[in-house]
Amino acid sequence: MTTIPPARRAAAEPFPRTLLPAGNPGNGTAPDDRAAPVPEPRAAGAVPPPPTPAEDTVTDAPLLPAQGVRTGPLPPLPPLDLHGTAPVLDAVTAEPPAPLPDLAVLRALVRDAARRAAALLQGHVPEAHDTVTDVVRFTVGSGGAHLETAAAHLGLTPLRMRQLTAAYHHGGPHGAAVCLSPRPADPAVLAGAEAAIRPLRPFPGTPVELRPDRLVDPSAGVELRHGPDGRWYPYADRHGVRQPVAGPHRDPARAYKAARLALRQHR
Repeated sequence: MTTIPPARRAAAEPFPRTLLPAGNPGNGTAPDDRAAPVPEPRAAGAVPPPPTPAEDTVTDAPLLPAQGVRTGPLPPLPPLDLHGTAPVLDAVTAEPPAPLPDLAVLRALVRDAARRAAALLQGHVPEAHDTVTDVVRFTVGSGGAHLETAAAHLGLTPLRMRQLTAAYHHGGPHGAAVCLSPRPADPAVLAGAEAAIRPLRPFPGTPVELRPDRLVDPSAGVELRHGPDGRWYPYADRHGVRQPVAGPHRDPARAYKAARLALRQHR
């Protein structure tokens, strides 16, 4: 039998012995002659364990850079100044194109939105407004500077708009609603109000007009309108025009006194 030299035997083998499974030195079997391992029996319905990845397995998942990545809780926000002032649209100088409002009105709208947001953050829940009363609210908040623009937007005369702003100033959205479109009151409520103001009238012999939504004392120049919130809103006759005045109240007698006081102060 011919003996192969060690150098030629290593070249004849396709793989190094260190990468092949070792044989059983006790029985002299070669690696290819070993029997495959028999898997252990598994109970019916058992889930097979996940395959164990090889130690030299290479994955294609990208590695995220750790440098510059913030971990842990975020830093606290700086304190919010709800009472400070800040420039509003100061960098804008050109007038916006039609049909947008002019720049002064836009600035007023932004300031109004900021005030309302601050009020919400402080826990103040605003009363419900429809479109008309919200425009009136904005006009009151701007000090009447945009009254004519608001009146044109609503299709009202400036005089009518002044009445609405005064009604809102004294009674809020309900006061403006009473001035714009009064609602009928229960006849028994009107009769009770007439009886309540009877001792206060300067001319008790003259009749009081009871209308579906108000009572009018023409001789005293006083009118009381019943609001949706159950309050009576006083109006005073000034130069033939009944204007809303301060002092709405659930007690018609107190509202009547407020109207009489407004008339005395106006003279």
